[in-house]
Amino acid sequence: MSKHRKQLIAVLAVMAIVFSVAVFLIPFPKKSVFWIAWLFEMIAFALQIPIFKLAFDNANELKSKFLGFPVFRVGYLYLGIQTVLSLALLALSFIPNFPVWLALILCLLVCASGIICGITTDIARDEVERIENVQEKNICAMNLMKSLSSSLIPLTSDTTLQKQLEKLAEDFRYSDPVSSDALTAIETELSSMLNQLQSHLKQNTATIEEINVLQKKLSQRNILCKANKK
Repeated sequence: MSKHRKQLIAVLAVMAIVFSVAVFLIPFPKKSVFWIAWLFEMIAFALQIPIFKLAFDNANELKSKFLGFPVFRVGYLYLGIQTVLSLALLALSFIPNFPVWLALILCLLVCASGIICGITTDIARDEVERIENVQEKNICAMNLMKSLSSSLIPLTSDTTLQKQLEKLAEDFRYSDPVSSDALTAIETELSSMLNQLQSHLKQNTATIEEINVLQKKLSQRNILCKANKK
């Protein structure tokens, strides 16, 4: 059990004890409405532990932990709403013949809403993480090529080649970074051409024509990228 969960359990235990001592000391009528209000308040305290687990147990990165906070927020909002409802029911327990069924339904609705919102918020968090991971993966290939194209400029002292390499790096910089399955083949070819150009620059055998061919291939890739988004 993690240190944070132990601390959470300790805080929840203290809060539950303070609440229980307070409501038992106050002379509320110890009828069905009282026990329903107290029981569902204890359930709300207890459910904070699995909600906290749901929010943060698999959150190893800062981004994952940040995305877990909406789930945790649902937990403490549920606890807050249940506390207000429980206190209201305790106050209403002084009313003779206050309908027990109404107290039970209200508490059940709050409890069910808290659980459902916690689960759906966790599902939404997982979907956001999945989409972000896909997007990160989809821009990885072009980002690598952007970095490689920029690193080629210092590999030659030929000013004409340097100008063309600067233009090539700029073209990569302003290209749409998002890849797709339809672009895999041409991006693999682009990467191979960039590596070959790097090798030729180190051997002082690179030519303007080679850079121009690479720029044309990049233009073809960008045209395909736009076409696939329509």
